[in-house]
Amino acid sequence: MVLDQCPHCGVRHVQTTARFSEPLNARTQAVVWRLERCQNQACQHLVLVQVAHSGEIQQIFPFAAYELDSKATIPAEMRDDFREAGLCLGAGCFKASLVMSRRVLQRCLKEQGCTQNQLIDAVDHALKNNILRRAFHPLAEEIRQYGNLGAHPDDDQLASANRESAHHVLEFARLLIHEFYEVPASAALLKQNRKAKLP
Repeated sequence: MVLDQCPHCGVRHVQTTARFSEPLNARTQAVVWRLERCQNQACQHLVLVQVAHSGEIQQIFPFAAYELDSKATIPAEMRDDFREAGLCLGAGCFKASLVMSRRVLQRCLKEQGCTQNQLIDAVDHALKNNILRRAFHPLAEEIRQYGNLGAHPDDDQLASANRESAHHVLEFARLLIHEFYEVPASAALLKQNRKAKLP
């Protein structure tokens, strides 16, 4: 099994090996709890994973902490929203995760000059004005199709929310934060270190 992120060591897309598996309901076997071991040699901790009959991961315990680079200057509200989106994803609350990821995306794009009220319009503006580099365009277009990812009961954008869609939107938010905040922070640190070594 491959986990999005180990909740212990933080390694992303980490391979695990099953140690124990038990159906939640022995009659239907609709949901299975699996005890997995992280294969990162520096970790090797156990993770409890709830898996649907289809094989889709439903929950992970303990929840992974979706933290951003501490050295990057990222607005506190964006950090909090990103962390909460990750916690919701780990808890199997996919609609809540999508809504929180939407907040992260909108905050991030707004800081890049996309001041549109609707997320779909902000992403569209970012695509048309080359605010997002070309490699992001296919994924951004898919995110744009989610429309406003509204939280209103009469808005059916979230009706088909699942782990995969929630994970993809959260990963897109992570990519944008990496592009606009973490990469510049890393570049500034390299420059600072280089200057410190000059005679």
